[in-house]
Amino acid sequence: MRNANPISRETWNSKPETRNLFCSSRGKGFTLIELLIVIAIIGILVGIGVPLYKSSVRKANEAAAVGALNSIRVAQAKYVIDHKGQYGTFRELFEEGYLDKRFNYDQPHERGYVFVITLVPKSEDKAATFSVNANPEQSQGIGATGKNFYYVDPESGICFSKLGPATAADDTL
Repeated sequence: MRNANPISRETWNSKPETRNLFCSSRGKGFTLIELLIVIAIIGILVGIGVPLYKSSVRKANEAAAVGALNSIRVAQAKYVIDHKGQYGTFRELFEEGYLDKRFNYDQPHERGYVFVITLVPKSEDKAATFSVNANPEQSQGIGATGKNFYYVDPESGICFSKLGPATAADDTL
C-alpha cells in the first residue's frame, strides 16, 4: 500500500517551510512551563489586588460612618427642638422619621461599624446631651472593617481615635 501522505518525499526534503507546517515540535496545547508562568502572574496580580481592594472597602466604610454620624447629629438637633430639650434613641429617631430604617435598632450595624448612643437626660442644673460612638466591627488584621473609631456629641465635631473608642478629648476631623 502506498503512503497516505499527499506530500512527496522530494517536496518534504526540498521545502523546509512545508516541513515546519506539518511537523511542529509542540503540537497543540500549552507546555507545563507556560501554564506555571500564567499561574504565577495571576498569583502576583491577586497578591497585589486583594489588599488594595480591602483597603478601599475599609476607607469606604470609614467615610460611610462619618456620613452617618453627621446624619445622626442633624437628626438629634431636630428631635431636641421638637421634644422639649430631650434627645432620642435610635428607635425614637427612626419612629419619628428623623433617621432611616438602618438605624431602627438599639445598636445599629452599618457598613462594618457599630453605632452606640449614650443619652444623658435633662436635670435641674444641666441640659440634656447625647454622644454617639461609631466603632469598627473589626479594627485590626486583613479583615478590618475600619481602623478609626469615631465619636460625636452636640458640642464637638466628629472626633476620632486609632487606639480605641473615641471621646470628645480626641482629635477632630
